[in-house]
Amino acid sequence: MQIETMKLRALLILLFFAFLASSAQAGVSPISLLYPSQHPLGLFTSSLQEQQGPLTPAEAEALYRAGKFTATTTAVPNFGIGARPAWLHLAVNNPTTAPLTRRLVLENTWLDHVDIYFSSAGSRLSTYHMGDALPFTSRPIVGRFFTVEQSFAPGTTDLFIRIATPDPMVVPLYLLTADAAREREVRQEYTYGLIYGSLIALMAYNAMLFFSLGSQRFLFYALYLATFLSMNLTYTGHGFAWLWPNSIKWQLWSHPLLIFAYALSGLMFAARFLDTKANFPRLHRGLIGYSALFGLLMTAAVALHSQVYALLLSFVFVFLFSIIMLVLGTVSVRAGYKPARYFLIAALAAMIGAALTTLSVWGFIPFNNWTYHAVELGMLLDATLLALALAYQFRVGQEERLRAEQLAQKDPLTGLNNRRAFYDKTAAPWSMAQRSGRCVSVILLDIDWFKRINDTLGHAHGDKVLVAIARLLQASVRQYDIVARWGGEEFIVFLPETSPDEAVQLAQRLRAGIAQLHIPHETGETRVTASFGVAQKEAGHATLDALIAAADHLLYQSKQEGRDRISASHFMQCEARGN
Repeated sequence: MQIETMKLRALLILLFFAFLASSAQAGVSPISLLYPSQHPLGLFTSSLQEQQGPLTPAEAEALYRAGKFTATTTAVPNFGIGARPAWLHLAVNNPTTAPLTRRLVLENTWLDHVDIYFSSAGSRLSTYHMGDALPFTSRPIVGRFFTVEQSFAPGTTDLFIRIATPDPMVVPLYLLTADAAREREVRQEYTYGLIYGSLIALMAYNAMLFFSLGSQRFLFYALYLATFLSMNLTYTGHGFAWLWPNSIKWQLWSHPLLIFAYALSGLMFAARFLDTKANFPRLHRGLIGYSALFGLLMTAAVALHSQVYALLLSFVFVFLFSIIMLVLGTVSVRAGYKPARYFLIAALAAMIGAALTTLSVWGFIPFNNWTYHAVELGMLLDATLLALALAYQFRVGQEERLRAEQLAQKDPLTGLNNRRAFYDKTAAPWSMAQRSGRCVSVILLDIDWFKRINDTLGHAHGDKVLVAIARLLQASVRQYDIVARWGGEEFIVFLPETSPDEAVQLAQRLRAGIAQLHIPHETGETRVTASFGVAQKEAGHATLDALIAAADHLLYQSKQEGRDRISASHFMQCEARGN
C-alpha cells in the first residue's frame, strides 16, 4: 500500500512538472476551423525568437514541445524593426469528421522570408517558402499577401511559421475560407482603387495646372502626391505585384527609399508653398541641413547594404517630417500667412495618420486596420486640404496680380485710364477702323488756368477739380468710349464708331457740363472752364498718335482763341455705327 502511494505521488509530481513545462502555452488552445473567420489569430499563437542562429523545423517543434514558446498576448503579433527571426505556432482543430480546406493568410506585404510548415502527429504534411526575397510569381497563391491553402484532416494540425526580415515584423494572421478570403481582398482592392484614383486625379490636375500656369507650387505638389503613391504601392504590395514582380533587390530596398522620398518631397513642397526662403530664411536653411543630413545617412546605409539601418532612418525621417510640417504650418499661421491655415490643418491630419501607422508598424500601439490605414486616410484629407490651399493661394495671387495690373493702368488720383492703358485699349478698335474705314474721333481737353488754381487754392483743391472733371467725363461717355488722363490737367476721349458731328456734340456737352461745375473750398467755390480739340481720323492719319497730334493742334488753337471753346477738324465723310 505504501509503495502504491509512493508511485501515485511520483506520478503526480511528473504531471506537475509536465504542467510547468507546458505553462508557457497556458491559455493557448487550438483554433477551431468553425471559429469566425474575420478575426486575426494572434491570441491563439505562441512564439519563439531565434537567439543563436537559424533553427530547423524539427528543432523549433522540439522547443515548442519543451515549453519554450511564449503565448502571444495581442491579436496581431509585432516584433518590431530589425527583430531576430521568429517562430510562431498555431494549433488548428477540425472538429468535424471530414477534411476542411482553409486559406492561411498572412496579411503583410514586406516580409523577406516566410516559411510555413504543416504537421500532424509528428508527420510533416506540407511546406511552403515565400517572401520578398523570392520572385513574386513563386508564391503558392499569387497575391499581395502571403497565402497558402491547406486541407485539414479531422483532429488537430500543428502549424509552424518562421519569419525573418529587417522590416517591421508584424504578423496579422487569418484562417479563411476561399470565398471569405476573396471577399476580403475585393473589399480592400475597392478601397485602394478609391484612394489611388483620388490621388492620380489630383496629380494629373496639378500637373496640368503647372504646365498651363507655370507655378512651381503645383509641380511640387504633384511630386509630393506621386511619391506618396509610390510609397503606398510598395508597402501595400501593389508595386511588387504590378510593377516589379521579378526585381527582388528593388523590392527589398524600395520600402526605405520611397518612404524617404515621400517625406523629402513633402518638405520640398512645404518650402515652396510657404515660401520659407523669403519668409523664414533661418528655418529654410534648417530644412536644407536636416534633409541633407538624413540624405547622407541614407546614402551610407545603402552603401553599407544595411536594410535595418535604412529602415530605421526612413521611419525616423518620416516621423519627424510630420512634426516639422506641423511646426511650419503653425509658424506660418502666426506670421499671418492666410493659406497656411489650410496647410496647418492638412499637416495635422497627415501627422496623425503617419504617426498612427508608424507607431503601429513599429509595435508601440496595437496594429489593426484603422492604425495601419491611418496614413492613407490622413493623406487623403491632407491632399484635399492642400488642394484647397493651393486653390486659395492661386486665387489670392490672381487677385493681387489683377490689382497690380489695374494700378499699373489706372491714374491713382482720378481712377481713369493712364496713357499705357489708353494705348492698350485703343489698339484693337483703332486697327479695326483702319481696316474698315469707319469713323473714329478723338477729343482732347485741357482745364483753363489750372496752374492759377493750384497756386492760389493749393494742390489739394486742384486735385478735387481734376476728380470732379474725371467723374463728369465717365458719366458722359458711352460704355465703349475710352477716357484717360493724358497729362497734368489734360484728358482724352477716344470715340470709335463716332461721326465728327457726334464728337463735336459730345464736346459741347462736356464743355457746358464743366462750366456748370461748382467745386467747394474753404472760402467759397471754384468754377472752371476747359478748352477742346476735336479731330476726326483722316487718310493722312497713319497712326493713332497722328490723330492725337491733330487733336492737340486744335486744342492749342482753342487756347489761342481765348479758351473755353471747341476747335474741330474739317468734316469728311465716314461711316459711323448704324449708318
